[in-house]
Amino acid sequence: MKLGSEWFPMVIGTFALSLISWMNSVIFNSPLLFNIGKVIYFIALILFIVILTGWISREITNWREDMENLNRVSFTAFLGVILFIAGFFFLTYVEINYEVAYSLLVVYFIGYAIVFSVNIYLGYKLFTKDVKQSDISYALLVPSIALSANVILSAPLLPPSFPYINEFFSKIAYFIMLFSVGITFFQVIFIGSIAFLSHIIYKGSSATIMIPVGAASVLAINILVFPSYNYLNFFYFPQKFAITLAIFLWGFEIWNSLVALIIAVKHVKDRPSLTTWAYVFPLAISSFADFMLYQETSLAVFEFTTIAFSIAIILLYVYSLRNTISIIRSPTS
Repeated sequence: MKLGSEWFPMVIGTFALSLISWMNSVIFNSPLLFNIGKVIYFIALILFIVILTGWISREITNWREDMENLNRVSFTAFLGVILFIAGFFFLTYVEINYEVAYSLLVVYFIGYAIVFSVNIYLGYKLFTKDVKQSDISYALLVPSIALSANVILSAPLLPPSFPYINEFFSKIAYFIMLFSVGITFFQVIFIGSIAFLSHIIYKGSSATIMIPVGAASVLAINILVFPSYNYLNFFYFPQKFAITLAIFLWGFEIWNSLVALIIAVKHVKDRPSLTTWAYVFPLAISSFADFMLYQETSLAVFEFTTIAFSIAIILLYVYSLRNTISIIRSPTS
């Protein structure tokens, strides 16, 4: 079966179930939730292999067509994000040692090479291609989000979290992390503004409204990690200042999430579409940012939003999975 890159969000959505199981296992001190998350993680890996095989089968014959489709180009960046997420959960669920750490560092560099290449290519196409209105949507933000999503794997892998990676490679990875935040920030402003205007004028897919939540949340996650850069003795970033900036972004995240979830309820009876997975993965990034804020501050509001978003993710996952099954059963409907 030939599958386009628009199927990759289904994998990340499944990883999201593992994420919320793990986060809530920490919040409620539940070994059962931890083990459930671990099982879901391996299910997501199997699903990834299946979809990756279908995607490769398609690209063998359709790569020229897909390289001209801006949405499919954008979703290709999810390949790198999946590698970041898979590596993060390997750190979480499997014992780590020196060899594993450097193997995951290789995975990190491969994942980053993928998302950076996609980001550059998308920028090239936006500047040179005759862009149609239908090409302009929040989906174009995916490579920008993916670029800074490298923090998902790099932050827990590098010192001071783990001592295995030497200072030379740590400096490279930390530089990549900071370098990426700058690119993501300005791309979210420029591309996001164009996509916002396109959406409110032409009313595109309602599900993509959630994607800016992922953009704000991934920036918040990176900012919360900034104090760990102090390990390099290169500059100093105060932890409380990082928390303050992250809460600024959290405010937008909550507003955008509430608007998008209300719209999701309104469109629940729409024709089945794979775009509904765009409700799931940005909310997962948001819930992770909230979880980090809860760990940093112990404020009940962040605990509440983490749990509330976890419930929303489960409901949206079931809804998206139902749509996907309908599409598989009636691909021409």
